[in-house]
Order: sequence, then structure tokens, then C-alpha cells
Amino acid sequence: MIGFIGFGNMATAITKGLINKDADINNKIYIYDVDKTKLQNAYKTFKVNICADYSDLFKKCKYIFLAVKPNVYKDIYKIIKENYSDNTILISMAAGVTIDEINKNTNCNKIVRIMPNVVALINEGVTAATFLNICEDERKEIINILNAIGKVVEMDEKDINKYSVLCGSGPAFVAEFIEALVDAGVYIGVPYKEALNAICDTIIGTTKMLQNNGINTCDLKYMVCSPGGTTIEGIRTLQNEGFKSAVIEAVINTYNKNCNLR
Repeated sequence: MIGFIGFGNMATAITKGLINKDADINNKIYIYDVDKTKLQNAYKTFKVNICADYSDLFKKCKYIFLAVKPNVYKDIYKIIKENYSDNTILISMAAGVTIDEINKNTNCNKIVRIMPNVVALINEGVTAATFLNICEDERKEIINILNAIGKVVEMDEKDINKYSVLCGSGPAFVAEFIEALVDAGVYIGVPYKEALNAICDTIIGTTKMLQNNGINTCDLKYMVCSPGGTTIEGIRTLQNEGFKSAVIEAVINTYNKNCNLR
């Protein structure tokens, strides 16, 4: 059975993805949230099981997602410590909360730390995952659950923050770039909606070429740039304005702040 402590956007995304894969799995999903409105909406939307309290959820579920904000974890630790069993597997998705911290504060020995990203909301996410004391069958089951919201990348916990920046913050960086392109399109006379659709389709096609055609970013760039042509003039402008350096600095600064959380 799968349980959720808290039922915000990411818990909703995982539940939606699971039900899209298996329409009957809602019978195996249990949730509890102090916000009763969220519970009512979850039942209305997904027909999942609503637990009376935390104890009820722990009794019924093996896989328990901690779907609450990091600042709530201190309150959750005591609840976990009082209710977990040797069979309980905690799945944390809070930034800055380590497996060691959860283990020390709860005594629970089976812990998974994941970092999904926002595009999990449309089942296209990239989820970084690291495991503590999880057997192979349990690992496969957890990955199968997470595949409902996209791809899963397994790694050592020391690398979680790196992927959190690239994949977690990445959509915001990409959105910022798209917004700049759209603004430029509007400036030269393309209507907003047309510019947005054209740019999004172009970016989707570009990423597919990079992933599926065995070419790298440099190869693709010079497939577009003709000697003395218009595109290389744009590339020169981006370089003069410090575009690549700004992106690198943004990633480094985001990573450093991520490492200093809590």
C-alpha cells in the first residue's frame, strides 16, 4: 500500500500518474493531511482512501511519501517515531533534508530520498533517487511507482543537490530563456501566442535531436550557423552579452545555496 503524509502538488502528481497507469490502484493509495479541504478534494478527484489520522496511515501502508515542506519535518519526526514498523519505507522529497537526518530523528532504517521536478505534474519529470537499506524487490517497486511521473535517475546522495539544480531548477531557467525569446518575437512583430507555440515546438524538436540523433550541442549549433550568416551573428551577440557565463553562474549559485539549506 502507498501512503502520503501531506497532499500538495507533488503528491497529487504522483497519484494522478499512478492512476493513469492503473485505474484500480486508487484502492491501494492512502492519504492524510491536516488540511481537510485537501483530503476532500483528493477523494473527490481520485477516490483514494482517506485516513483518520497518522497512526491509521502507518498501519495500512508500507511505502509512505513525506509530502510536506522541509519546515514541517520536525513535527513529522515524532509522529514517524511513534508509528513506524520495521516494514515501513519512508520516501522523502524535501530539499535539504538528508537521509541521515531522517534516520537519526525517527530511527526508521528504510529510507528513500527523491527530488522530483515540476514537469512531473504532466508525467514528464526527472526524479533523482537514492536508497538506504532497500532490497532489490523494494527498489524495483519504488522505481515503478516513480515511473508514473517520468524518468528515475539513481545516484549517491552526495549528488542529489547537483541534480536538484539541473533538473529541479532547470525548468525555471528554461522558462526564463523561453520568455526572453517570446519577448523578442513580440518585439519584432510576432503575436505572443504564436511566438510561444513556435518557440516551445522548436525547443522540443531541438532536445529530441540531441537525445535521439547522436549529435552534441556544438554539432547542432553549426548545423544551423552558416559562415558569415545571420545565426552566427546572434551567437556572437549572446557571447558578447555573457549569456553562457550567466547560465553557468546561475547554476553554481543555485547549487551553493542548495548545499547550505537547513
